[in-house]
Amino acid sequence: MTFFDYLKNIFIILLVLQFTPPLIRGIKKQWGALIEPKSKVAVIAIKGLVYQADPYQKQLLHYFKDPAIKGIVLKMETPGGASGTAQALYQEIVTLKQEYPKPIVTLVENMCTSAGYYIASATDYIVAPGSALIGSIGTSMPYIFKIKGFLEQYKIYNESIKAGAYKDATNPFVAMTPENQAMLQGVLDSAYQQFTQDVAKSRKLSLDHVSEWADGKLFTADQALRHGLVDALGSASVITGIIKERALIEGDIEWVYKKEPTGFARMFGASDDPDDDTTIFMSLAQCDLGRVRALLKMLLSEAFPSVE
Repeated sequence: MTFFDYLKNIFIILLVLQFTPPLIRGIKKQWGALIEPKSKVAVIAIKGLVYQADPYQKQLLHYFKDPAIKGIVLKMETPGGASGTAQALYQEIVTLKQEYPKPIVTLVENMCTSAGYYIASATDYIVAPGSALIGSIGTSMPYIFKIKGFLEQYKIYNESIKAGAYKDATNPFVAMTPENQAMLQGVLDSAYQQFTQDVAKSRKLSLDHVSEWADGKLFTADQALRHGLVDALGSASVITGIIKERALIEGDIEWVYKKEPTGFARMFGASDDPDDDTTIFMSLAQCDLGRVRALLKMLLSEAFPSVE
């Protein structure tokens, strides 16, 4: 067997390993319901600081539109993020619930605060263990700092050139003026008002008592339950019962998670869409010669270290 035969066989094995999981998923989709019927519930994990809505919007749209998905669980583990991102996801959930009616619930383990709670408040039900952190409904600009006075001690001066009276309100080298401070406070007040109005509407809370459940206050889930910010204390077993009740599921649940592409698929620029099993074929067809050369070089170096 020649060297190129070895190389060809290795390449074929990698392709087979890549295509086998999609093939199995396809067979399971076609025949799994007949062999072992289960109701599908999708799980979307939102972790860490939330500053980008697009990945979560794609998952939400996909699962809401899929008739095989009977319900959705948001697993929230976040201290917050950008108000615009949170509001975009809040509005996306509200809109999709109206267009594709199906239950969507939130499960918290440790923390769901600020922008994270904004998103969760759009769902139908929120469950968290008693000591989880909930709330922090408020807005802030935590990264505005001023170093003008410090620099002037060392005779370092900044000349700010601007167009627009308020353009340098957040410039750290320019002193905060009363006008700039009032403008920034107005921005925060507007964002806070929108935040509290959305939460009050979804959670059926009174804005007359907003200082009791908002104002940036942080609660344990046990305290949040008394303010109407969560619906039940508990963990995964509680949320399972809730989703079964609301989605009218009697048997077992098949939990559906987002799948990431394999390393080999990622090398060819494959999509991370869990249902896009044909993407690897398109990527192979469209990949440039440089990627093919890089792959061949990698295979050569691993299979035959002495070959250049």
